[in-house]
Amino acid sequence: MRKLIPLAAAGLVALSAPLAVAAQSQQGASANEPAPRFERAAYVCATDEATRRSFEREYGAAPVFITAEEALAAAASGERWATPRCMTEAQHARLERLRRQTALKN
Repeated sequence: MRKLIPLAAAGLVALSAPLAVAAQSQQGASANEPAPRFERAAYVCATDEATRRSFEREYGAAPVFITAEEALAAAASGERWATPRCMTEAQHARLERLRRQTALKN
């Protein structure tokens, strides 16, 4: 069985930094308020049944898979999630390529 693997640090930063800033500016969150546990988490997940069951045991819900484009759109819009989202390895690689392309343009 494959375990859930957190996104590479760079990918997670790409998802979390804009979301954290947007969340604070939208809600006026103070430094004393703890952030929700999964407001920005995304993991590279396998698509097999064992991984699905493991995810459900850990987080209480079936995994929701997102694409690289959806992850970027969520980061840009400040979307927050009650449970972590999943990406396939291929979508994570695409997310990294899109981030590099965007960085090169700037």
